[in-house]
Amino acid sequence: MINVLGFIHLGKISDMNIFTYGTLMLPSVMTAVTAREFRFNPAILKGYARFTVKGESYPGIIPATDAVTKGIIYFYVDERSFERLDQFEGSLYQRTPVRVETEEREIRDAETYVIKPEYRGCLSSKKWNVTEFSQKHLKAFLETYQGLR
Repeated sequence: MINVLGFIHLGKISDMNIFTYGTLMLPSVMTAVTAREFRFNPAILKGYARFTVKGESYPGIIPATDAVTKGIIYFYVDERSFERLDQFEGSLYQRTPVRVETEEREIRDAETYVIKPEYRGCLSSKKWNVTEFSQKHLKAFLETYQGLR
């Protein structure tokens, strides 16, 4: 079935959006994980800070007063894609409902993946940078996660 946005859906259409702040900000990674394409816009999440996971090329977020995390909101993500995203994120993260602000200044409900409290020690103090990730790690990362389809 094709929705009003012109996207093909393979199952139940979901009203759920996802806010991504790390590797999934890159549409190539999102497509590799979900085998789908979604409409997206830049957005910010207030009250969370992003840090690189120790020994890894990807980040996690944790609650932090006065912090703002830039990312991407993907719209109308279907249930099967969320199942694949849950698998991709693994046990380090907990899917959490949040409210984000788009660049059009709209407030939107979304889900995001937050580091579980018991794993906060896995985060380094290093801020994560999408440009650095894209230049140094994206190719290998895509080769690793292509198999989730």
